[in-house]
Amino acid sequence: MISAFDKTFKLGVFLSVIDWFTFNVVFVLFSLLIWPESSEEFAVDLLIANIAYLIALQIVTISLHHRQAQPAKVLSNTSRTSAIFIVLYTAILGMTGFSVPGVFYSIVVALIVFLATSIERLLLRTYIKHKRSVGRNRVNTIILGTGQMEQKIVDVMTNVWNGYNLLGYFIKTDADTMANRSTDEEITYLGEESELLPFIEEHHVDELYIGVMPDKLNEYKALMQLCEKHMIRTYYVPTISYGEFRSAKVMEFGDIYVMSQYSEPLKDMRNRIKKRVFDFVVSLLFLCTLFPIILIIVAIVSKMTMPGPLFFKQKRTGYDGKDFVCYKFRSMKVNKDSDKVQAVKDDPRVTKWGLLMRHTNIDELPQFINVLKGNMSIVGPRPHMLAHTDYYSQLISDYMIRHYVKPGITGWAQTHGERGETKTVDDMKRRVEKDIWYIEHWSFWLDIQIILKTVADAIHGDDKAY
Repeated sequence: MISAFDKTFKLGVFLSVIDWFTFNVVFVLFSLLIWPESSEEFAVDLLIANIAYLIALQIVTISLHHRQAQPAKVLSNTSRTSAIFIVLYTAILGMTGFSVPGVFYSIVVALIVFLATSIERLLLRTYIKHKRSVGRNRVNTIILGTGQMEQKIVDVMTNVWNGYNLLGYFIKTDADTMANRSTDEEITYLGEESELLPFIEEHHVDELYIGVMPDKLNEYKALMQLCEKHMIRTYYVPTISYGEFRSAKVMEFGDIYVMSQYSEPLKDMRNRIKKRVFDFVVSLLFLCTLFPIILIIVAIVSKMTMPGPLFFKQKRTGYDGKDFVCYKFRSMKVNKDSDKVQAVKDDPRVTKWGLLMRHTNIDELPQFINVLKGNMSIVGPRPHMLAHTDYYSQLISDYMIRHYVKPGITGWAQTHGERGETKTVDDMKRRVEKDIWYIEHWSFWLDIQIILKTVADAIHGDDKAY
């Protein structure tokens, strides 16, 4: 039987071939239709371009089929592949004595390759997602242990896109574990720890996730030997629940390995500069072009429909827990509860014009001023009013972690169902979890993904925008 690892490897090879074919089609069409050359020059260009692209594919491998690959990761890898390709392409042309294309030509080629392969890869990702939803390219897994951390493993595995076939879980044989058996009725209980070895002998298993500490070293060694015999890959689940939403990182420490509690991409100065430059350029362009037109329209309609100031200014908690003044177009009647009470569905304070602005995110656009000033970012955790920070920081232990980065006009939580009113503490916990996930997984392309999703939501409307 072909292992899941081999199937994934062959799928990667197959996707690389399609990617290479797409590149050739795009490059040939570009050379023939947009930038025509002589047949001799075209043949040389095509050969060198293929060499450069194949090397780029080796440096930045295809990741769209990885079981937890987000679209942002796919776009990030595609952009890196395109950049490496164009550098290698021009370098090889120069080293072999052929004429090196100009900067404009190189930029155009790189952009066309990036756009074409991005579309191709995202379409392939959608196709693979569909295939996994009907049972193809699945990985048979089992879990040893039960509890908070194991339940989060279950949550990942039951996501259809990831392509896991969770056979069930075993528990450690002791009174405490028996009393705390998983409450998830949809996951099959396979037995106690002592029944694990016979199960592996009789069933095809690809991966084992261990979330308990072994009592007897000999039994643990026997389990590892059996997994190696059956080519079962083994993973260890941390038993510490504090900081469970964080992205742990394994590091060398002398002759051993240690695991940091979490990693923050935006602690890297290069990433912070990249994000700030993007924020500054985009906010400046928006404020100098579209914003004046929107400002005039909003000012006229607001003046006709509700008395009071055009802008709503409110102190909110920002980066590093420091307060700042956040700007919005006013969407409510002037009221004394604006700094204490969230907007709720059918809120009588919200005017009809204000509801339209909230539904389309127009009321948030003045926050580009905050972005230009540097106390906000385009993408990040949404800033909360000071009263909410005081209240929820006492109830949610991880709440203040969301202030490790600048707050944003839009964010991962808002584009994934956690926008608007937080009726319960659990609602806020879910939002905080997603905010922390964003902090752990930040990338430039994740920001682009969130921005595009925000624009799409604004066009279609959001039921929670009230």
